[in-house]
Amino acid sequence: MTLRAVKPETMQKRLKLFTFSEPGVGKTTGAIQFPQAYIIDMEKGTENYSATIAKSGSVVYQTTNPNDVRAEVKELLTQKHPYRTLIIDPITIYYGALQEKWNMIFAKAAGSSGKSSETIEMQDWGFRYWAKIKSEYKSLMRMILALDMNVIITAHQKDTYGAGMQRIGVGPDSMKGDSHVFDYVFQLSNPSGKIDGKRLARTIKERAEIGAPKFPDEFEWSYANFCKYYGKEVLERESKPMALATKEQLDEIQHLLETVKIDEATINTWLTKADVDEWSEMTFDTLQKCIDFLKKKIEPTKEKASV
Repeated sequence: MTLRAVKPETMQKRLKLFTFSEPGVGKTTGAIQFPQAYIIDMEKGTENYSATIAKSGSVVYQTTNPNDVRAEVKELLTQKHPYRTLIIDPITIYYGALQEKWNMIFAKAAGSSGKSSETIEMQDWGFRYWAKIKSEYKSLMRMILALDMNVIITAHQKDTYGAGMQRIGVGPDSMKGDSHVFDYVFQLSNPSGKIDGKRLARTIKERAEIGAPKFPDEFEWSYANFCKYYGKEVLERESKPMALATKEQLDEIQHLLETVKIDEATINTWLTKADVDEWSEMTFDTLQKCIDFLKKKIEPTKEKASV
C-alpha cells in the first residue's frame, strides 16, 4: 500500500476556546465583547446587556432545550450568515438538560413496560443511559469544531476531588473531558471583585507551536487582547457554510444498503473515519464517496444478470 502521509501545512484555524470560572466573575460579559456573535444563552445571562450586544452586531437565542441548541448549531454550520463567533453560555446547562431529556425517555420506556412510578423514580439507568448522553454531547462538539466560526464555550466552576474524596482543585462543571477537544482552555478570575472590573484569564491549556505560545500564562480578558495574540484578521474572517448530506443522499444510501451486502464492521469503519455517529452527520462529499462505492458494487451484478 502507498504511504499517504504528507507534510503538514500552516493553517489559520478559527479560535476554539473553553472557559470556566466562579459565579460573578463575568464569563458572559467577557464573551460578548466579541463582535458579530451568535449567542446561545442558556441561563438568561445576556438580558442586562441588550444595548452592548446590539451595538456589536450580535444576536441572542435563549433556550434550555438541547434539541434547539443542536438545531441552531447545525444551521450555523450549513447556512450562509454574517456571524463570526458562536457563544454557548453556559455548557453546564446544556449538559444538565441532556441528562433530563434522556431520563424522561428512559422513564417513559420503563413506564410502558409496567414498572411502578416508585421503581422508575429510583431507577439507575446505567451504561445505556450515559452512552446516549455522551453520544449526543460528542455529536454537538463535532459540529462545533467543524464550524468555520470562532467558538467560546463557557462553563460553571466546580471543586474536583481525588483519592479519598480529597479536594485537589477546581475545574469546569460539564461533561468529563469535554474541554480536551478545544485548542484553548482559560480560567477567568476577577481580582477587583466587581462584575464590571478587570477580568484576568489564566491559560490552562494551549495547542501551539512548541516554544511559540500565542497567549501569555495570564492576561487581561479583552477582545483587543484576543486580536493582539490571535489575529484580528482570523477572528473577523467571514464564515463559510459546510455542505452536509442531503435528504436525497440519505434516501439513496439506505436504498443501496438494502441492495448491496455490506458487513456492519465496514459501515462502522466509514462512520468512524468520518468521525460521525450517523449518515446524516456526514458531509455531502464524504457521503457521496460511500454512495459511489456501493454503486460500483452493483454494476458487476447488473452485467452478469444481462448475460
